[in-house]
Amino acid sequence: MSFQRYSKEFKQSAVEKLLDRGFRPVTAIVEELGVPSPTLYQWRKEFDKLVELKNKSQRPQDRSPEEKLKAVIEYESLPEEKRGEFLRREGLHRESIQAWQKQMEGGLMKPNNKQSDRLQRAKDQRRIKELERELRRKDKALAEVTALLVLKKKADLIWGTEDKE
Repeated sequence: MSFQRYSKEFKQSAVEKLLDRGFRPVTAIVEELGVPSPTLYQWRKEFDKLVELKNKSQRPQDRSPEEKLKAVIEYESLPEEKRGEFLRREGLHRESIQAWQKQMEGGLMKPNNKQSDRLQRAKDQRRIKELERELRRKDKALAEVTALLVLKKKADLIWGTEDKE
């Protein structure tokens, strides 16, 4: 039984492939690298401690609001020729920055007024009560029609139908 030694660079690239695999199964990565899956997971534990590897593997949608805000501010403060370098370094796309910017602008424009929230809630409650009242009325009407149909069928069975005459 011989043990194969792998370089630190190989281990790190293997862990990066594992973290950035997208929808590929782990078995495909294992077959590609020729490394047993327990070994690969052990390497991931070792490299998990490195902050730079964690940041590099983080998807844009997994970032916290604070990180998104910081990225937007930093992106906007850079001159046009430096923005591409920033996006590559952070693993982002211009569309992500633009979407985050729109989210932030939308958050700023949203009214944060407790009174308007209370009024909206009261309006919603009135609408709910009105709809419930209408639903009860329609349920009663349906029950009445059902009862009439049952009575008509019973009467037809007892006295016979007019169609037979």
